[in-house]
Amino acid sequence: MPSASFNPRGHQGRTVQIGEISVDAPTQRLIESNVEPRWGQFLRTWEALAAAKGRYPSRTEVDPAALGGKLLPNVFLVDVVPGAKQPRFRFRLLGQAILDRESTRAGDYLDALGASAEIGKIERHYRACIDGKVSVRGASLVWSDSRKDHLKYGAMMLPLSDDGEAVTHMIGLALYEF
Repeated sequence: MPSASFNPRGHQGRTVQIGEISVDAPTQRLIESNVEPRWGQFLRTWEALAAAKGRYPSRTEVDPAALGGKLLPNVFLVDVVPGAKQPRFRFRLLGQAILDRESTRAGDYLDALGASAEIGKIERHYRACIDGKVSVRGASLVWSDSRKDHLKYGAMMLPLSDDGEAVTHMIGLALYEF
């Protein structure tokens, strides 16, 4: 059964079992601080769905109404597309807050957005999610913003699965700082 019980050691060095997630210590502290309550709301909504299903939820089982109006503009879905060596990541859906700030659109592949160090960090974050490791990745949009504004944001990814075990999609939350 999926478990997001907070591991006080974080996920460093811990093997996460299929159907479980492990939230790293900095993310645990961020959620517990409630400085930005949407992180906790997002995780708790996923946890409730996973617990009700007894496995990773599927993309089609995610109810937008359950996410609520405060999360939806910042939610995105990513398809995990099997590749020869590594999976590729295709954006399926992007909330309006994301569309308003980024050039990425539904159907775009992450690796086709460019060859920046930031893309590599995003890929590592997505691969960690496939392994059940959950964290909030902080970044800046300076790498993709033509105005070179330093808009900071954080992103959390949670696994979704068509069969309850293999991660076939991910749901993400991107929150921007002004």
